Amino acid sequence: MKKITEKDLTIRSARPEDVASILVMVHELADFECLADEVVATEADYQESLFGEKPVAEALVAIFEGQLIGYAIFFSTFSTFIGRAGLWLEDLYVRSEFRRQGVGRKLLKAGGEIARERGAGRYEWSVLDWNRNAIDLYEQMGGEIMEEWRIVRLDRGAVETLSEK
Repeated sequence: MKKITEKDLTIRSARPEDVASILVMVHELADFECLADEVVATEADYQESLFGEKPVAEALVAIFEGQLIGYAIFFSTFSTFIGRAGLWLEDLYVRSEFRRQGVGRKLLKAGGEIARERGAGRYEWSVLDWNRNAIDLYEQMGGEIMEEWRIVRLDRGAVETLSEK
């Protein structure tokens, strides 16, 4: 495999024609995280969510030699304590054969630049506690692992029955 250099790698905003490749990588990420059975998203879902009438998320893609090799999906959040919008990085993924060459770092920095340009009060994301490579990268980049916080989730079914509780 060819070594990726700074000039060989392009980070840009995703385009509608990137959706199929992004979704393939979403499946790869789900396999990596042992969550393949949870992926129900379709290309139509991604087209609507990223490029529809009211987009709810944005994406960056990493391109090497004309091939999409990674992505970052993010959306706006709000901090009541800061009183400002923030940026939540939902996924950062680099194909396995391209890892440890600075691609993830470059995607992370590109998202951070968007947060800076927008005056975001925070740039946040979560990381699986067993993903030591990701944790190391995030700490190298100045990220603080907040051990005392836990994610709370209601899946779609729980949202549907919440009013009955």
